[in-house]
Amino acid sequence: MTICREACRAPGHHRLEEPPASERGAIALVSLHTSPLDQAGVGDAGGMNVYLRSVAGWLAHDGWKVDIYTRATGPQDIKQPQRDIGLAKVHYLKAGPARPLGKADLTAVTEEFAQAMANFPPASVIHSHYWLSGLAGLTVAAVWGAPHVQSLHTVATMKNRDLAAGDTPENATRISAEKRLARQADAVVAVSRAERAAIVADYGVDPAAVRVISPGVDPAVFHPGPPPDPASLPQALRRPTGYLLMAGRIQPIKGQDLALQALARIPRPVRPALLITGAPGQGHLEYAAMLRSLAGELGLLDDAVFFGPQDPPRLAALMRGARATLLPSRSETFGLVAIESAACGRPVIGSDTTGLRDSVTDGVTGRLIASRDPQTWADGIVQTLGDERLDGAGGGPARTWRQVAQALSGLYLRLARHEAAR
Repeated sequence: MTICREACRAPGHHRLEEPPASERGAIALVSLHTSPLDQAGVGDAGGMNVYLRSVAGWLAHDGWKVDIYTRATGPQDIKQPQRDIGLAKVHYLKAGPARPLGKADLTAVTEEFAQAMANFPPASVIHSHYWLSGLAGLTVAAVWGAPHVQSLHTVATMKNRDLAAGDTPENATRISAEKRLARQADAVVAVSRAERAAIVADYGVDPAAVRVISPGVDPAVFHPGPPPDPASLPQALRRPTGYLLMAGRIQPIKGQDLALQALARIPRPVRPALLITGAPGQGHLEYAAMLRSLAGELGLLDDAVFFGPQDPPRLAALMRGARATLLPSRSETFGLVAIESAACGRPVIGSDTTGLRDSVTDGVTGRLIASRDPQTWADGIVQTLGDERLDGAGGGPARTWRQVAQALSGLYLRLARHEAAR
């Protein structure tokens, strides 16, 4: 596992922070709608899946008993309901039919999921990830008498403010649930200042209850180094002008259409290719098909290359080979790809919005563009690629997943001790 490589190579990994592991207990991480073992960039799997795999590995490495609870979505999950992520365990619970369900249908199975989870030995703290998980996690926390921590990962109101044309807004049911979960949680963990601000302002949560703990990177995977073997790349990516990279789920909020429109406005003699990795998010097959049609309409069939989702080592190699990573997102809770790209020594060109203001340091690790005009983006791309200060941007020490886990561990310990004292 990636986590194991980071754990084994990180300097001083054998030294534990106070208090020692013998004083730690059990942590229940809830991820109802997606398994942490799912490939990021496929379906509903994304940065949250990377987050869960990474912090679970480090929390378990540092002495916690870590159990992750997710929903069974196929026969294999019923046949093998428990799997390992290093020292952590993933439990697949029967809740509704054992097949993938749309998010709109998952609210109906949260009670069954909670009942199944409550049959397991109680944990010291429950940490729910995403609002659907919180609906179950809050119920189980009451049964177990355990503190409940809520991470939303995407705030519905924040997402709705930056909705792409034709995209479906998050409904009132979700907004109401997020508001209740954030208010009733013993603590809320946000991954960026923008997410914290939205939770406080939109849901009326006490600012003291919302703590920002930003994601990290695995330095054993994401680091400066050799690019991929040119022979392993399509011909379009081998051109002298190089290529730009987009990584993540294919959906309107990520702005792949803006990237194509900007690319078409860069003169051919200096135009790089564009590599788009990932698969369509739930309900976005039409958008993915539109992107391919758009590439044809813009005369980019020789310039745009669509790859499927990539595992972390291959993604890191592709980042190292790219001239820059593009993040023209309408909204990002944080922007994990941005810090992974910077860790590989490649600049990021991103939207000047929401969480990207935390993950991209404008003028240092990349450039933020406060516009959705394709020509402005084309100009920004050309300027960034010609800026020697940004060539090799990042590459220095980055926040690691171990540091993220240590921050979470301190929060869990405080909550568990408070509950025990009470």
